[in-house]
Amino acid sequence: MITPSAMEFLTLVVLKDKAEDVATHLLKLRIFHPVDIRSIEDRIKGLSVFQLDKENTEWEALQAKTAEITRKLKLDLVPEYNEDIEAFSYAQTDVLLNNLDKDLAPLLTRKEELQEEIKTEESILSHVKEYLPFPLERKNLYSFLEVATGRIEETNILVLERSLKDIPHVIYPFKKENEGSVLALVIGLRRDRVIIEKVLNDVAWENADYPTEADGLSKAAQKKLILQIEEAKKKIKDVENQIKDLGAAHRGSLSKVNAFITLRKSLLEARKYSYTTEKTVLFSGWVPREDKLKLINDIKSLTDISYVESRSPEEVEIPKEEIPVRFQHSPLIKPFELLIAAYGVPRYGSIDPTIFVAISFLIMFGAMFGDLGHGLVLVLASFFLRRHKLNENLKDAGALILYCGISSSVFGILYGSFFGFEFNSFWIKPMEDIMGFFKASIFLGIAIITLGIFLNVLNAIRDKDYMKALFDKAGLIGGIIYWMGIGLVSKVFISKTNIPAVYSYLIFGGLLVLFLYPLIECIIKKRFRSLFDSFMESLVNILEIFMGYLANTVSFIRVAAFALAHAGLFLAIFALSRAAHPQGSLGNIISWVIIITGNIIVVLLEGLVVSIQSLRLNYYEFFSKFFMSGKHMYKPLSV
Repeated sequence: MITPSAMEFLTLVVLKDKAEDVATHLLKLRIFHPVDIRSIEDRIKGLSVFQLDKENTEWEALQAKTAEITRKLKLDLVPEYNEDIEAFSYAQTDVLLNNLDKDLAPLLTRKEELQEEIKTEESILSHVKEYLPFPLERKNLYSFLEVATGRIEETNILVLERSLKDIPHVIYPFKKENEGSVLALVIGLRRDRVIIEKVLNDVAWENADYPTEADGLSKAAQKKLILQIEEAKKKIKDVENQIKDLGAAHRGSLSKVNAFITLRKSLLEARKYSYTTEKTVLFSGWVPREDKLKLINDIKSLTDISYVESRSPEEVEIPKEEIPVRFQHSPLIKPFELLIAAYGVPRYGSIDPTIFVAISFLIMFGAMFGDLGHGLVLVLASFFLRRHKLNENLKDAGALILYCGISSSVFGILYGSFFGFEFNSFWIKPMEDIMGFFKASIFLGIAIITLGIFLNVLNAIRDKDYMKALFDKAGLIGGIIYWMGIGLVSKVFISKTNIPAVYSYLIFGGLLVLFLYPLIECIIKKRFRSLFDSFMESLVNILEIFMGYLANTVSFIRVAAFALAHAGLFLAIFALSRAAHPQGSLGNIISWVIIITGNIIVVLLEGLVVSIQSLRLNYYEFFSKFFMSGKHMYKPLSV
């Protein structure tokens, strides 16, 4: 279709006790674009809006809590929309999330404690390694560690371990003595010195000199620290497995909770556009004409008591700019909607330019970026974006790059170019027929401008604005002057033949009619104004038509200019590579590095520039002739 979908305005009135069922069904249908009825019917009285701020805040808080728990559990949830989720309530959801958070919190706390313990023990280990050549009794060497060597009853070792469990430490008993005592080494942090000294006093610690025969104590301490770090890492792994099991056990319920919260927030969005009386609720919005009967029948099946009113856009009596626009394209053309959206929303009832832009954009891109190798690079790059499952815009952008790659490859074959290496062309080599290429670019511009004039006339006829169809700058008369002017220039400068008199008659007649347009308008519309002002306006309009069409046409020379620049860059790249080649095997390597680097720069830099130029020619030279802006894209209620 070359126009957006036809729309109908529906007003639904249902009893309050059925309002939520109706709103839920509208969400599931995904065809109802809600609007504020008061923006259309200013005479409606006695309607009240729903007070939703508090409820919306509560659901947003619940959604944030769900997202935080999901993040902590490292789950990638896909909402499960089914009948079960409607059995949930706010209270049940809140209790479920709180209980899950309560189960999760100690595991996360334990993981953080273990991570901090590892961090500290690794820091101690690094200091022990640093001072390994020196005996540990030389305490003056350490600003970070607290080291104690002494004698303790063997039965008190466990007491010592329990007393120091809350701070980073190493206890290493290294020699048994008579009467049940052992010599031990204690290493901790200097910041915990007071705690360590108090605990040592409590367990009857007796300081002893560092034994000269125990030079391996530092290595032993290192070994014990490493074992403690490994043990802590195993504990972290166990905690992570517990968190993973907790997530797996609650994945289904969390997915349903996520879907339920999303549904409730969507219902709030639906209610934002609805109004209430004492007993009823009113919904209003736009639906595609082909879906109208389905929606009406569904509403009647949901509730026995309802009122449904359907009106065409003409009956609603609002500006067409206010009616939402719904494109109806095949998946093949849909990615080009991104290019239209970047410019604006076409007005309801006007020509949808997507299919025309799809053709013109690809022709211009391929002509300016024609190289088989570069096209294949773009095709490969597109597959990475098209693999994106969540973002539709990225997938569409990937499809656009795919189409650009195909276009570039086709023109590369026509030009005979593969990463700058030439082969027999199937059409033309830009650098060998520069003037011919410039002519082809101008003819492309003439064709696109002609299409713009045709679409503008068609839009005006659809709107029954016949004056615009004839006298607009891109109207039929302006088009005739443009085409006759092109024919005249072709006869004089290209074919160098005599100019047929009909060309002059049509140009002069068209200019005369445009000059007299204010007088014609005054007679037809019976609106009289100063003749001097009218004719001055006519002169300005005629000058704008001449200058505008000339600038629009000449602007398409850039298609040839960028295609030649593309070929010129390759000449420069290969000239540099040849300059490096005679230097032996190293020169051969450098030569290929230059060629590969040059191609990468061309793909990235010129690919971007050519894309911008293709868009610019479409937006300013093509759209300026016919595009009529609307305000709203079709955005139906959905979960």
